[in-house]
Amino acid sequence: MDWRVTIACAIIGYVIVIIMLRILFPEKHLQWNDIKLENLNFPADFIWGVATASHQIEGNNNNNWTQFEEQEHKTPSGDACDHWNLWREDHNLLTELGVDSYRFSIEWSRIEPNEGEWNEEAIEVYSKMIDSLIAKGIEPMITLHHFSHPVWFEEKGGFYKTENLPYFKAYCARIFPYFSDRVAKWCTVNEPDVFSIMGYHMGMFPPGKRSPIKAIRVMKNVMIAHGEVYHELKRQNPSCYIGLAKNVTIFDPYRRWNLLHWLTTFALNYIWNGAIISALKRGRMFGSSVKIVKSSADFIGLNYYTHVLTSPFLPQTTEIDLPSREHEIVTEFGYPMYAEGLVRATKWLGKLNLPIEITENGVADGEDSLRPNHLKRHLWMIAELIEQGVEIKSYYHWSLMDNFEWAEGYTMRFGLYHVEYENQTRTLRESGRIYQQIIKQSKS
Repeated sequence: MDWRVTIACAIIGYVIVIIMLRILFPEKHLQWNDIKLENLNFPADFIWGVATASHQIEGNNNNNWTQFEEQEHKTPSGDACDHWNLWREDHNLLTELGVDSYRFSIEWSRIEPNEGEWNEEAIEVYSKMIDSLIAKGIEPMITLHHFSHPVWFEEKGGFYKTENLPYFKAYCARIFPYFSDRVAKWCTVNEPDVFSIMGYHMGMFPPGKRSPIKAIRVMKNVMIAHGEVYHELKRQNPSCYIGLAKNVTIFDPYRRWNLLHWLTTFALNYIWNGAIISALKRGRMFGSSVKIVKSSADFIGLNYYTHVLTSPFLPQTTEIDLPSREHEIVTEFGYPMYAEGLVRATKWLGKLNLPIEITENGVADGEDSLRPNHLKRHLWMIAELIEQGVEIKSYYHWSLMDNFEWAEGYTMRFGLYHVEYENQTRTLRESGRIYQQIIKQSKS
């Protein structure tokens, strides 16, 4: 065959492949200026909430994160929001917003600061928090592991070593009976994908490793730990509603005409999203069996923030200006505001045939200039999906208040309440008032 014919056939084939990919995997963008964002209709039993994490708000913890902050000369979390002392006042903020539920985490390092050492005083504080929420008519949802754990567990190798998983299971099995008579909703682990990739591949989270092989191993081990904990807790109390929070970040090709960008996208979408979905649905993950994980959830929590435009040539770090489409609004975190992605995120999670709880959604916005629109867009999208038959049961805004934002320290503000860290005052933002009004209207 003439070389010119070969080249022509190759070009035609390439074009056909790209056209098919663009058809099969559309990147939807709505004309938001033409949408009336005030038209929000939610079921009467829809649950409105907010979310936080212990290390980000409690202050003065001693865990793998405080150790990492010191070792890597990161911004110290310090007092954070001093929630450990100000939780009563903060619970009043929940009442002011009018939420139905509050998702928060229990700090393992407070409960078991040293291996086998059980801190009854810390347990009592969490017990009082739970009683306070219930007295206010606010349903607690507890997360058992939200990125932080005891130093002694980290020094043993943490979730990287399979032989360490019984330590986490034992902690969960022991703490669960203290609260399961009053708390029905439980989240075993928060974002196994973020925890493993950021900590063991990108080096932004403790222990600061940079190995994709280690990241995959940790993600797998965290999912196995989730499965073991789920079955143990269901054995103890079958009536409890137990799941995990899955971050769904959608990866799209930076250049939709570039096949290499498409191939990178498929790989990242599987590693970040598909592997965990496969584990929960099929009991297989990264080509190996994880039977304990199959069907180990009563719900799936969706933490949704954005999509990421990717190519094989982008640096493997978060400390870059992420690319975006010309028409997209870019947030302070560097990623675009992309509510449309909820369609694909819920479609992926829909493969599990489980109720979906939106366990996190928010935006870093210190000036509160983007958050009102961000909130309305995402809630409008959720309302549309519910109307189309998607089983979305709740929405937990991230976050109740500004807090310590992990690798970014105090530079990013996600709160419905502004926090003045010097004197620990909380001030309701305009976006908080909007959320407050949306909740009120949905119940009228």
